[in-house]
Amino acid sequence: MSSGSSDYINKIKNETNRIKRRKQKVNEYYLPKAQPEQSSSSPNRGNQGVYYQQEQERSAKSPEEEITCNTGQQTSDRWTPDIENDSSSEALVLQPLDTRGESFSKIDGSVTDQSTKDQTPPFRHPIRNMSNHLQADHEAFRKKLIDDVLGDDASDRVPMEKVVMLIWQYRYDPQVVKFMTRFVAKFAGSRDVFDGIEFYLPQLAHMIIHLEAEWDDAILERFSLVIAQQSLHFALQLNWILQGAIEDYQPELPDGSPNPSYNPLYYSRCIKLLTNIERCVVYRRPRSQELQRLYEKGKISKAEMHQLEQADRRFNAMQITQLDPPSSIHFGGKLMYKRAQRTACYKAKPWKTRYFAIEERMLNCYNSEGGTLKRSMPLDGAFIEQIKDGKYPNMFSVSNRSFEFRMRASSPEDMNKWLKMLGDDANTHRIFGHTDKSLYQTHDEAQRVIEEMTPAQRARYEFFRDERDFIRRLTDIAEDLRFLEPADRKTTAPSMMQTLEVPNCVYSPLCNSTDIFRRIHSTIYKDTRVFNTKERCPVIMYFLGVRGELEYKGTKDANMDIAEYMHVKFDQNAAETSIQQFNKDKLIESVKEELEIDEDDEVTNGGKLPVSTIPESTSVEISRLKDEDEEVGVLDGPKRQGSNVWNDSFVDSSDPTGKAPNSPKKNGSQSTSPSNVGQTTPMRGNRHLKKFLRESFVNVPRSLALHLDREKSRRGSHLSNSSDFHSVPIVEKKEGAPMKKVYVGRTSVMDQNNQIIKGFHHQGEIDLESIDRAKQIVSHGESWAEKSFRMLEEAKNKPKDVQLEVVSLMSKSNDDLRQEVFVMQMIHYYKSVFVDADLPLWLKTYRILSTSGSTGLIQVLVDATSIDGLKKSEGYPAEGGLRKYFENVYGGPESKSFKAAQRNFMTSLAAYSIVSYLLGLKDRHNGNIMIDTRGHLIYIDFGFAMGMAPGHEFSMERAPFKFTQEYVEVMGGVNDPCYKEFERLFVEGFKAARKNSQIALGLVEIMMHKSNYPCFSGWRYGHGVALKRFEKRLMLAVPDDKIESRARALISKARNHWGTNAYDKFQKWSNGYAI
Repeated sequence: MSSGSSDYINKIKNETNRIKRRKQKVNEYYLPKAQPEQSSSSPNRGNQGVYYQQEQERSAKSPEEEITCNTGQQTSDRWTPDIENDSSSEALVLQPLDTRGESFSKIDGSVTDQSTKDQTPPFRHPIRNMSNHLQADHEAFRKKLIDDVLGDDASDRVPMEKVVMLIWQYRYDPQVVKFMTRFVAKFAGSRDVFDGIEFYLPQLAHMIIHLEAEWDDAILERFSLVIAQQSLHFALQLNWILQGAIEDYQPELPDGSPNPSYNPLYYSRCIKLLTNIERCVVYRRPRSQELQRLYEKGKISKAEMHQLEQADRRFNAMQITQLDPPSSIHFGGKLMYKRAQRTACYKAKPWKTRYFAIEERMLNCYNSEGGTLKRSMPLDGAFIEQIKDGKYPNMFSVSNRSFEFRMRASSPEDMNKWLKMLGDDANTHRIFGHTDKSLYQTHDEAQRVIEEMTPAQRARYEFFRDERDFIRRLTDIAEDLRFLEPADRKTTAPSMMQTLEVPNCVYSPLCNSTDIFRRIHSTIYKDTRVFNTKERCPVIMYFLGVRGELEYKGTKDANMDIAEYMHVKFDQNAAETSIQQFNKDKLIESVKEELEIDEDDEVTNGGKLPVSTIPESTSVEISRLKDEDEEVGVLDGPKRQGSNVWNDSFVDSSDPTGKAPNSPKKNGSQSTSPSNVGQTTPMRGNRHLKKFLRESFVNVPRSLALHLDREKSRRGSHLSNSSDFHSVPIVEKKEGAPMKKVYVGRTSVMDQNNQIIKGFHHQGEIDLESIDRAKQIVSHGESWAEKSFRMLEEAKNKPKDVQLEVVSLMSKSNDDLRQEVFVMQMIHYYKSVFVDADLPLWLKTYRILSTSGSTGLIQVLVDATSIDGLKKSEGYPAEGGLRKYFENVYGGPESKSFKAAQRNFMTSLAAYSIVSYLLGLKDRHNGNIMIDTRGHLIYIDFGFAMGMAPGHEFSMERAPFKFTQEYVEVMGGVNDPCYKEFERLFVEGFKAARKNSQIALGLVEIMMHKSNYPCFSGWRYGHGVALKRFEKRLMLAVPDDKIESRARALISKARNHWGTNAYDKFQKWSNGYAI
């Protein structure tokens, strides 16, 4: 080894030893303070101190273990191979994963207080010698996050995107995570804040599963349970995410082979989380209605009411997470087991003795009692059958769509007992498993527990069960059709929908908690549509939806949202009787007693109820914008009552009239310090922080307080130009109408008098004749407004005195939609970026729900068809391509309608080109690109993203984005003003995306952490490669004055690229997609 190489290795050793010493200081600082010693039987999980033990083990690694080369194997969480190009390199290239200038992960994976940080100089990479400028950018980003969320500048809204980034930034500081979750939960009563929580649910759930499994405290889990008590819809969404994670980490694949992703910690974690959510759903206490009535009678202020609601939810969540059912209480025993599939054609299938146990609605197989888990299968909906004519006695099988277990019992009595227990678990839809010592071990005990539930608990239990089962049956239909011949699918699907049993209270979950509740009444089976593909059989389903059937305070509200509907339906009746059993003092005293045993440091104030002493109005606001293609109409209807769930106009007043007093002025607040932050009158911080501190008596964590305390002195400091911390409110299409009005969108609605009001169709500057010509080709002659009108007319057995409308969705199976959910979230974020930058770039966002690792639901895109379908339509011109189609449908090139449709095409193409390039969207054939009746392009199917492409290294899609000559012709050629505007919008949109890169990078980084998404895993895209390439596409290292030329170069490179044309030809040859 040369002397230069020796010096180089020694330099790395010195740096890694210094980092080890720094980690030890961090752990010494936080361990005694943040993790008090607990007994081995302490609640939650039995892994206290796991994270700190792992950190010490990582710190004890030798310097050589801190280095990795580009072989695709990562031995440290600090380094990753630098794979910039497709070609490999023999040279040793090191890339600091955690020192990216524009990303978020702290160098050593933990956050220190300011005094500890100052004792150690900033990390310097030995090769690239990262500049102080990049280090300052990273630190400035963290400080700016704190000030934007908690500082003086954040007085009007709770920026959920920055709250999520703060939690991720300080993920190894439990005090900060606890503080931020309590802060957000405090204001979750705002519709806008709740929309933000649900928008970032994928990131929150990902952190709950993969970060909190190694924590000593269930901070994020408790937060999710608090929110789940406010909305059953949120609980269902989290339930489906956990179902998919269980499939990821189960020990065995459906074919019987070992699961390479099996992780016993995450697997057991997800099962327990699922059980806790169900327990929370059923046994939450409906005190909100009691408190509401006390407030209406003037016995408590509105501030007290919301404080008591939050305290009650927190206590309930804490009690649930502290349950620690002993593993010894379950049903289990030894059985002979045999695989249903052979591992090889030449191998026999031997019988093996295994220990089986029914735990948490799972049938688990261990190599011995108390031994290693070998395989597992869900029992929900499983088929239990005795094998009467088998070769051996006492044989039985347990199977579902993915697994099959064949077993032999030692005696007929033992077999019958197993059959009974398995049958009970598979068919009674029980909410909890046998491992809960407070529940049952036989069917009779299970029935007794259900019978002992209160009416509200029973209603929630049945609703949660029915909704999950109903959605599973919808995806089962798509799965069953997949195994039929393509010619039989279209005739079989309507009959399957006709016989589908619809429970009394189910709905389409493709929505937010704040969207209007539409109960599914019955199927419209005749219009069921099937798509035939080689591997899947997606099905479009239609249902008759009901609005305005639930009465609240003497009024039927057709605009009642999902959270309100469930709150009234499942909690109001229970509160009607229980309110008479509580007076104000008894109820408050009950909550106070519960607060006294809360382990958090913000629970008591000398036994006094923490009420606000400085009246202050709160208005938490996130921008809402309906899609420009959504025209909203209103119908006369009953006057809306005040919300029973949301407190958007929350005021703190002891006067029940609810008049909001004047808010204190910002300049009247004093500076704060960690020693006095918990006082009754906080001296610093925004309005929400003041209220939170004043009413909760909580200290700001030191790592946050120091930044806030020093922010005033940094007001004049200048941050680097490459670090822009602009806040981007998430754009949401909100359904709503003024009082006495009923919301009507593009779907036709039947009112209470059986009068059908046709859906509104906003055509902009395109005349109705052009829209009519477009629908003949795009929508087969029937717009969605007309189609839904017809369905309402033809529907039978329609309920009376309610509003009716058509609910549609697409059911898919044999397809993992979780990556698509994430990509759509990123598209939604960039749509918000463009709106915030006031750019007329058009993106269509739609709902995607993954219900498991292979099933899901997708919102139906109406008045649109694929480019492939358009080109194969009867009215499409034989020559001239898209340009001729636009002229035939919208008029001559100088007509107003043509120019409007051409602009729609151009603005959508520019937006999707930016997004397609940044997110690395591939597989862009004409079956995955749609066009609507007004000329907008819509991208669908995101199975290949973040640079992942069919063929991988051999992919033909080498262009930055799809930009064919046909697209150029629609815009009039490269010299046309429309094309020039396309270039301008592409450049400005790219600049806006680059300007808001911090949050986008954070979302990707969170979801990349220990991810099983195809775009983040494997040697091609894992180990941080996808994130590094995403950062490179953002051109963060390029000077600002060169961005425009770089962006225009992307357009030139993409235009009529040979790879795009070759891929289209390949797809036509292989799958028949039109060019």
